Amino acid sequence: MIFSFQKKDLEQIKILIAESENELILLFESYLNSLEIKAEIANSDKKVMECFSDSKKKEFPYGTIMLDTHMSNFTGLDVAKRIRSEKPDQKLVLITTTPNEYLPKECLNTAGIADKDILTMPFKLSKLVKVLTN
Repeated sequence: MIFSFQKKDLEQIKILIAESENELILLFESYLNSLEIKAEIANSDKKVMECFSDSKKKEFPYGTIMLDTHMSNFTGLDVAKRIRSEKPDQKLVLITTTPNEYLPKECLNTAGIADKDILTMPFKLSKLVKVLTN
């Protein structure tokens, strides 16, 4: 597969993956690492917010935060709203098993997540990279 971006562009991307399923964590992390994209993992909403807060203090914040809709205490949309309130320009990608037509549009709008930034499983990993780099 040919991607429309340069390897040096990938090396500049830092991703936070918020996912509660270990198998998906391994899949996303392995794939992104193979492309030399720096990925950190948060397996709970609490850990996402800790990582996000820490990254705001550093010189190299997350380019994108990937959020699972089904997390431990809060949904990915709840976490997205919290992140958006602190950093309105943070790129967020929602990973879900729920078809787009059943996602609550008002929540998506409040969280600032556009249709192009929603990946419904199953999806090709190449689509993930396309969403992350656009």
